[in-house]
Amino acid sequence: MQHVAVIAGATGAAAKRLVEALLADPAWEVVGLCRHPPALKRERLTYIACDLTDAASTRLALARTPQATHLFYTARAQFSDASIGVEDVAGNRAMLQNLLDGAEAACPGLQHVHLVEGTKWYGMHLGAMRLPAHEDDPRHMPPNFYYDQQDLLSGRAEGKRWTWSASRPGFLYDFAPERPRNLVPLIGAWAGICAELGLPLDFPGKPACYDALMEATDATQLARGMKWMATASAARNEPFNVTDGGLFRWSRLWPKIARLYGLECGSPRPLNLGRWMADKGPLLETIVKHHNLVAQPMEAVVTWNFGDFLWGLEHDVVSSMTKSRLAGFHDTIDTEARILAHLQRYREARLLP
Repeated sequence: MQHVAVIAGATGAAAKRLVEALLADPAWEVVGLCRHPPALKRERLTYIACDLTDAASTRLALARTPQATHLFYTARAQFSDASIGVEDVAGNRAMLQNLLDGAEAACPGLQHVHLVEGTKWYGMHLGAMRLPAHEDDPRHMPPNFYYDQQDLLSGRAEGKRWTWSASRPGFLYDFAPERPRNLVPLIGAWAGICAELGLPLDFPGKPACYDALMEATDATQLARGMKWMATASAARNEPFNVTDGGLFRWSRLWPKIARLYGLECGSPRPLNLGRWMADKGPLLETIVKHHNLVAQPMEAVVTWNFGDFLWGLEHDVVSSMTKSRLAGFHDTIDTEARILAHLQRYREARLLP
């Protein structure tokens, strides 16, 4: 059976891996919706210009995809990293509503809609969370745009022929040069600066974070989970955690990163990276010249405020994968090994020292 997937927010890290996962299966065709369609040409892949914040633009885009059977919503309203805890509830809900309105009007064969959420569903950004986090845990005090989006989606699906699902990944990471808000270039840029200055690789976060149990989700792992949910009968009308399937501690990973860069492994030494790195643009230019790297402005390489958030957590972040596994999703990734592999890819691409 041929499936036609429409991916909203098609140039994001998760969406790009989803495109790869779907096109690897000859049963899928893919249509990507994004503001600025790439020039990439590939069999069974089409891009359409679409501004999800504009209802008319979204309706016109979906009118060109009447054959769509599956929708994947991977988009996110713009937000400031300085306010990383609370994001735009109204904007995120409106974008999803525009997509659903357009799809229900133009796509009579719609079978399934998938929504990407995240661990913030469990309030991990607010403080210590119930561990391990289960999909049916009580909600925290709003606002949380994930709640509004899922309520909208599940409500719209009632009495319809189509079903829905939602994925809740941990910290998303990948080899994604166009995505500076990513723990891989964050690590690599920090290590490169330490090396240039002849410093040990200190951990620039809270001591409690250094030893906390953490989880993350490689974008390829999330893509596999999304594809599974879109077609598995056990996943209909349900949310699922999607992590790499294991846990890690920065204190175990940090010495391996230090070895990769030939540095002495330091100790936790909290810094406000957003403030301390603000004047390091000239240093980064020097690093680029020393290592013959691709020249980019610092903000295109790394988002330091994200590091303050990620490494400022002082509690464990653990989601249960039991529900996903019992329903049939068993893919697993070694987080430590994958992060190190992505760092090496950045270096080979001359994007990081």
